Amino acid sequence: LHKNKPAAKLACLVATRPVMVFIKRPSVNALVSAAARKAAAKSKHHVRLPSGRIKVFQKKKGKFPPMPKTSVHVVYNHVQTSVMPELSGTALAQTYLHHDPSAEEVIDFNNGAVALATKTNIELIRALGVFNVCGFPWIVQNARTMYNTATKVFGQTIPDLAVGISFFSHFCGGRSAEELRPVMKRLGSHGVGAILDYAAEADVVDENHTELSGPNKQNDIDTIIKMSEAHCEANTRVIFHAIDAAAQAQEDGGMQGFAAVKLTGMGRPELLERMSTILTWLRAVFSQMDTSGDGKISHEQFKAGLQNLKVALTDEEEAALFDTMDVDKNGQVDLHEWLDGLSPSSPVSAPLFESKFQILSSAGLSALTETERNQLASMLNRLERVAAYADSKGVKMLVDAEQTYMQPAIDHLTLLLMERYNTNHAVIFNTYQCYLVDSYKRVVADIERAERNGFVFGAKMVRGAYMVQERRLAKLRGYADPIHENIQATHDNYNAVIEMVLRYKAAPAVPEAGVMKRRATALMLASHNEKSVARAVQLMAELGIPRKESGVYFGQLQGMCDHVSYMLGEKQYAVYKYLPYGPVKEVMPYLLRRAEENGDLMSGVGKERKMIEKEIKRRVFEALGFAAKSKKEYSVAH
Repeated sequence: LHKNKPAAKLACLVATRPVMVFIKRPSVNALVSAAARKAAAKSKHHVRLPSGRIKVFQKKKGKFPPMPKTSVHVVYNHVQTSVMPELSGTALAQTYLHHDPSAEEVIDFNNGAVALATKTNIELIRALGVFNVCGFPWIVQNARTMYNTATKVFGQTIPDLAVGISFFSHFCGGRSAEELRPVMKRLGSHGVGAILDYAAEADVVDENHTELSGPNKQNDIDTIIKMSEAHCEANTRVIFHAIDAAAQAQEDGGMQGFAAVKLTGMGRPELLERMSTILTWLRAVFSQMDTSGDGKISHEQFKAGLQNLKVALTDEEEAALFDTMDVDKNGQVDLHEWLDGLSPSSPVSAPLFESKFQILSSAGLSALTETERNQLASMLNRLERVAAYADSKGVKMLVDAEQTYMQPAIDHLTLLLMERYNTNHAVIFNTYQCYLVDSYKRVVADIERAERNGFVFGAKMVRGAYMVQERRLAKLRGYADPIHENIQATHDNYNAVIEMVLRYKAAPAVPEAGVMKRRATALMLASHNEKSVARAVQLMAELGIPRKESGVYFGQLQGMCDHVSYMLGEKQYAVYKYLPYGPVKEVMPYLLRRAEENGDLMSGVGKERKMIEKEIKRRVFEALGFAAKSKKEYSVAH
């Protein structure tokens, strides 16, 4: 066995699960274990075999000991076999795989005692009231209308006060970074970290459709733009405070700090939409130029494509532009080089975005104006400052996903930051909404880009948060619905994306000629779906991914699925609560959108409500002198 290493070779084929090797000769126990690990490093199957994952057992009195709790058993006898051609002629006779579910990581999410023990009586009563209200779908669906009506009738103060002591206090971390600190400290004491998010939101508002008129109309638009820029600078300062709070909590012994960033808080949504439209069109142009269909364009194809588009560049300008885009200097430009190189802020490619050229106007688009290019430069400057500051403080930055009409620009800018800062570990995370039909392909493409360019891929996976708006806009503008047709399709896609990323992460780095060595991958699994969380936990166990310090994180919203978050924390997984904060008035769009988009989830909080009711009863009985009930009685059937 030691000479031919058949045990090692076979172990490499099946070691995506823990492996037990049963043999007859005790003298080769250690040799088989060591040989298997050594061969795994060279295996063409790229199977990971961490230390301790292979155990060798011998027969005693002609019998093997009872099957231990493991996912895979490999049994060897000394008879020739032809089960696998490459192992024929070796001392193998019988091989079988046995899946033992009891070996997988199983977490009981039905016991709410762990999470509820951290709540005060007032918090429990408030949570019960919030969940009872959320149990009425018609209230959740009409929350925005009810709030807007209340502000018209009573003004802003009374509605905000009512929301502040109920829904805001339950789902948010506070009004300022200072109010977050005690919340973060309490979460940390139970093994739960915090993702800080200044939750002010913006959307596209076209100033051409506002009530501006008269000779001062342009001045009024300029004033709006200046106010917007000032607002973005203020938001940037708030994000700096959030990064400071996350770093301070980390220094105080807390978990790895995270801060969330919305690009609509750092630049005008209209500009992001304009950029996204241009980027989408440039993708189509690339496909037209790629006449060979291999995902790359040569210098000749590039030159011919510009001529077909009637782009009046000089030979010098055209050559300089292609040379700038050809980052790896292989004489070809791929899609990512194409998009990265055609930046309105670059002096080389800026002429393409000016109206004197037809590259945009021929497609029915309008080029970025000088004002818009200045706004873009300001937004890039803010992003760069925030990313650099987060990196210097050791805080990770989650860039939130937003509506699809802005997402191409957000993806583009985030990946540029990722390539700059994720050199050794993940600092920047992009967010992927898995209810979108194209999400799986986008994740695969971005992983390939990270591997090719040698940076760490960081991703937060969510199901999605703009379904109502997306479907309404698709119907209004007459294009295909970008969202999966039903919730089950979204569940299936989400689970498939998570499994793909985890398996990619578990595969070892294999340097190949001409390809950068695969780097680590960081994943934030943001989900309230217990089945998805349990599935990911089991996959981590099967693939040998450690619970902590592996670059795999779990996340849930504050006030939601506490029984999942706190149980993961108790089991030493890296789990986080998403803590939105800010003035009540500015956070209200976030709360109302959550109510609209998560209507089914909010109306289905019966499980948490039952847990809370039982905990309140237990405390009442205890206060009255009755014996406290056992924790098992507070377990709710799934």
